[in-house]
Amino acid sequence: MPVIIPRLVVEIFQHTRFRGRRGYVIEPVRFTGDIGFQDNISSVRVYKGSSYASSPNYKVLLHQHHNFQGKKLPLGPGFYPNLHDIAYNFGDTISSISFGSVLEVAGPEWGTTPLIVECYQDVEFRGRKLTVLRDIANLRDAQGRSWFEDRISSIRILKGPHCPSEGADVIFYEHPDFEGESLTVRMNPMDFKKELPNLHLLPDSFGDTISAVKIEGWSSSTEFTELVFEDEFIGNDMRPEWRWEDPKGGGVWSERQGYLRMRVEPGQDLWHGGGGNLEAPRLLMQVSGDFAIETRLRTTTQKREHGGLIVWKGDHAFIRLEKTSGPHAFAGDVRFERHVNRRYRLIGRGAGLQNVRELFLRLERRGNLFSSFASEDAIRWKSCGQTHVGMGDPVYVGMHALCPGNIPPTLTQFDYFRLFKRPSEAAQYTPVIAEVDAPEVRGRQLRPAEELPSDGEVQERQEEERQRAMRDLIR
Repeated sequence: MPVIIPRLVVEIFQHTRFRGRRGYVIEPVRFTGDIGFQDNISSVRVYKGSSYASSPNYKVLLHQHHNFQGKKLPLGPGFYPNLHDIAYNFGDTISSISFGSVLEVAGPEWGTTPLIVECYQDVEFRGRKLTVLRDIANLRDAQGRSWFEDRISSIRILKGPHCPSEGADVIFYEHPDFEGESLTVRMNPMDFKKELPNLHLLPDSFGDTISAVKIEGWSSSTEFTELVFEDEFIGNDMRPEWRWEDPKGGGVWSERQGYLRMRVEPGQDLWHGGGGNLEAPRLLMQVSGDFAIETRLRTTTQKREHGGLIVWKGDHAFIRLEKTSGPHAFAGDVRFERHVNRRYRLIGRGAGLQNVRELFLRLERRGNLFSSFASEDAIRWKSCGQTHVGMGDPVYVGMHALCPGNIPPTLTQFDYFRLFKRPSEAAQYTPVIAEVDAPEVRGRQLRPAEELPSDGEVQERQEEERQRAMRDLIR
């Protein structure tokens, strides 16, 4: 079977806004009915393939009739949530698909493609195929319309047009949500393609056991470079842009000389399950348009920190990028999740960052697309996933801390918070002052710094208590 080196990877959807049944096309299709999509394609995503750079005018051509006849619509790399709104009224009229170099442009550039992962049902790259360009937390996920859980027997990985200069990894997991045993395949800078024709022959026999896929090695965008707001938490006065929300009053926080701490008692969460619990404290500020937000967390050997960045529209729509605490089920990993219409979904997970001395978290918004990143040095960023959430403007961004379930109290320390805009939009940014009179905004008084001992102070007190106990025992 000849290997196809795609210039474009086309993701087609049955319904608008990337919903319904989904398929992938990387070569011409004379009749879309052969792949189950006769006259029922309503939205499309087009990604750059590994050989796209050799022909920058390359487009996918959507044809009205069989055998590439009738009206046609050329689409370059980009995403097209509703073909009914595009020229020629092409929704539900596509009967064949081809590719070619044309100068027409019909949409924006979108997304990055570090690697192209092809997963096959049978060995030797045979049987039904699943193409993976983004992290998939669950191969039986209803939203992804995938039936590939525990059915992958061979894998081919191609270098994408945005592969980082230092290379990238693909990690295959035994269980959903990136759990269980894992198989890591490394794509080095000089690698163009790697193939695993029979997963059953591997020492750990990964054939028919894969339930989640993660692509490591993405780079954070350099699009948002203009710093428009920064708080390093110096002093005990809250910046006027902030609003402190703490519904149950269980959380305490204090601005210090150069960092901010949030301490949270057990049971305070941001979760709709079990009757709902949105009691966790968060520090929020209002912002509109596209942006990037970033913070740095200080981590401890006790792994008491549990918190991170949040984008909040309301209890019906919010996303969280956070470092989990040691006693939590994720055992210190970074996780990115969305909560929309009281439904939770894990988008991605940043593993391997449990024991770093400091952790950088970053969230970027482009319209309804949110991208998440984590790093131990703010240079090499790992993607924690992307998700689409319709929030509109304005939204609230900031930091939160949690103590879910009955784990011990958590203590999360933030070194700074930064808000970035594109250089062309920075001049239009205007800070929004929080409403001082609203009880949920500024109602919680700051605790004096001495009421929140540092980890070192806690350890010193514990050591003094142990020594005092020993002296009492000897007496």
